[in-house]
Parts: sequence; structure tokens; C-alpha cells
Amino acid sequence: MFHNYYGKNTNTIANDSSLFEIASITKVFVGTLTAKAVQEKKIDLNQDIRDFLKGGYPNLEYQGTPITIQNLLTHTLGFKTKTPKNLARIQEQISNGLYDQKPLDYNMNDFLEELKTVELDKKPGTYYNYNSIATELTAYVLEQVYQDSFNNLLNRFLNELKMSNSYLQNSKKGFSKHIVEGFDRNGQVARKDRSVLLGAGGGMLSTLPDLAKFMRFQLESKNPIIKESTRLLFENDEDDKLAYFWEVDTAEEEGSYYLKTGTSNGTQSVILICPDTNYGMIILGNSTTEKGFNDWGNLYNLVEVDLIKYPKINLMVQIKNDIAQGKTIDLVSYKTLANNKDNYFVNPNEINQLGYQYLNQNETQKSISLFNLFVSLFPENANAYDSLGEAYFIHKDYKNALKNYKKSLVLHPKNTNAEQFINKINALIK
Repeated sequence: MFHNYYGKNTNTIANDSSLFEIASITKVFVGTLTAKAVQEKKIDLNQDIRDFLKGGYPNLEYQGTPITIQNLLTHTLGFKTKTPKNLARIQEQISNGLYDQKPLDYNMNDFLEELKTVELDKKPGTYYNYNSIATELTAYVLEQVYQDSFNNLLNRFLNELKMSNSYLQNSKKGFSKHIVEGFDRNGQVARKDRSVLLGAGGGMLSTLPDLAKFMRFQLESKNPIIKESTRLLFENDEDDKLAYFWEVDTAEEEGSYYLKTGTSNGTQSVILICPDTNYGMIILGNSTTEKGFNDWGNLYNLVEVDLIKYPKINLMVQIKNDIAQGKTIDLVSYKTLANNKDNYFVNPNEINQLGYQYLNQNETQKSISLFNLFVSLFPENANAYDSLGEAYFIHKDYKNALKNYKKSLVLHPKNTNAEQFINKINALIK
């Protein structure tokens, strides 16, 4: 297992003691506890949630169809409004800092009372609408089932996994000096999220080593709750596929996989588990600015590509290192390495992205060399010639630009971009 830290947590580099707000990743811990309750036959997925609520709640059904445990787990409650009015108001005030220095004036009892005013306008189990209400209700159900607090139930599970540095923000431990400072979408130090209810929707703090223990549990343990918690419970035409709060699917190379992302005011996180190919990854970032989010997403894509192909080496890593050291892009040697398919692999999209990175930095010669490598390695890829044509066009080498755009058009006759540039070049060289 490999892990590392990059960048800074305010003035210090993050480390194994750094606590991250993992936000909605908290939900899959709730899902795991629920799978345990199902395995123990303490609850049934088709059970009406009103079995666990004190009071009638006649509003929590639509045309005779009640909300079930399974509907909670898959965000298919059928609510007309995503969040009850007073709860939404409190959450907005928290985001605006109103409760930074004073106690919250809304709790689980207030929520349960307000729940009596909720309207349903869709049949439960038919419409996916992601929210944290479902998770909070699930945690409340677990409290009724086990006659214990959600905090205690969660801590017992965390202790089983030896996750000693993970806990709910609203527990007695509270915040720690080790919590990572996050930066909001405006680049300012972000306010910490506060859990109005039980914290099940996104209230956990955890370290990278602790989350790695959870990842290892998912990959190596034979505990039946893993299989239960990750089986498909809902899918729709929009390709939403849900298990017990996990997003699940199958891919050509990874096989089956499940994942969960989390976003707080200042952090972005993801955990991916690929049991068929026996790998997983966790990426935690402490910025929700546009650049921070893009960096986090790009890192996720790059790391996953490398993990899928492991132990093969990504040729692009060597190419980037060579460029950083000032070495020339040697087409012959790189092509030789690429042809050694037992030890190396190369992703065409990565070559293209790096080529455009240098093109956007006005380092045209580097981009031309990279796009020539793209063409050399993938001679039937129309996009390779299109990209090389653009680099030559910007370099004002119209002869080579025209040649490559024509080749791209032969490989992809519907490439209107190539057609437009061919016409533009022909007008220029008349």
C-alpha cells in the first residue's frame, strides 16, 4: 500500500495525523452499519420507515406507497422539496457563519417534528434525488433498532477496524488541532461544516491511514456485510446505480467497482474500491476552488489509469520526467518502450493533454514533438493528426498543418474542425 502527501495544510505539509472532513463519504459507513443490521435480520429493506418513528407520519407515503429502508439507502424518498424548510434555513445560516460562535438552535427532535410537514410528490423508489436527509433518517432507524446512539454504533465499528483517528465532528472529541484547513471556492479559509442532526450525512473526520484501513477491509475482508452493502439496489435511465449509499457499476478494465465522493466547504474527497482487480484508492484535497477541484479530478483519473495497468509502467511518467530534466523527446526510444507492452503502457489521451498543455504555454516545439509521438504511436487515431495539425498551424507551418488535417479527415470524414482548418489554410497559402 502506497500513500503520499502534496501541497500544504495552511503552513504545514499534511501528514498521517492530519484530519480531513470526509463529508459524504460518511454515508457509506452508515450504509455498512445498515447492511450489518440487515444481515442480522434486525431490519428488512422493504420495511416502512414509519415502523421506527414515533407518531403516525401519514404524510410519508405517496398514493399508498410508503418510504422504505431501501428508499433511504438509494436517495429515492419521493420528497417534493429536497430539504425541509427550517432545516434548509439553519444549514444556510451555518454556511454563512451565523453559528460559528453560538450553539445551534435546531436538533434531531426539531427535525422529526418538521418531518411531519414534508410532502411527497413521487412514488418512493422511482426517482433519485441525492440528499443527506436519507442518511440521517437511516442513522436514526439504526438507533431505534439497537437502542443505542449512532455515535456509539459508529465508534464500535471503527474500533473493530482499528480506525482510532476517525470520529464524528459533533462527538465529545470535537475538533482537533490536527484538522486540515480547507479553502472554499473563493480561495478563502473555509468554515468547518457543523452537523445539525446526527452527523450521518457528512459529519466524519478521518486521517488517510484510517481510511486506508477501511479500504483494506473492503478489499481483503470476507465479512458478508461487504457484499451486502455493495449490491445494486437501484438504477435508472440516467445511469444512476446505487447500493447502500455507494455508487456502483462495472467497467471494461476495472470490472465491478464502487465509490463515494465527499464535498465540504473546503475539502474534496473520494474512495474507490475495485474488488475484481484488487485495488483501491483514496484522494483527499483541501480546496474547492475551480482549480483545486480540477486538480483533484485530474489526479483521480491519472492515478486510476496507473492502478489499472499496474505493475506496468506508464510511459507518460517517464516522458514528463525527461521533459522536466530538459531532455529532448526521442521518438525512436519512446516508441521502442511503448512496443514493450509487457512492461509499459501509454494512454493516448495523456499524450494529447500534455501536448495541449505546452501549446497553451506557447511552447510550440514541445507540443509538436509530443503530437508527433502521438501520431507515431497511434497512426490510426484521427485526433492525433488533428492535434498535430493545430500545433503546426499555430507555428505557421501551413504545409505540415494541411498535411495532417487532411490525414485526420481521411480517418474521420465527419471531422468538421479539420475541414474548417483546411479551408482556412488553403485561403492563407493562395
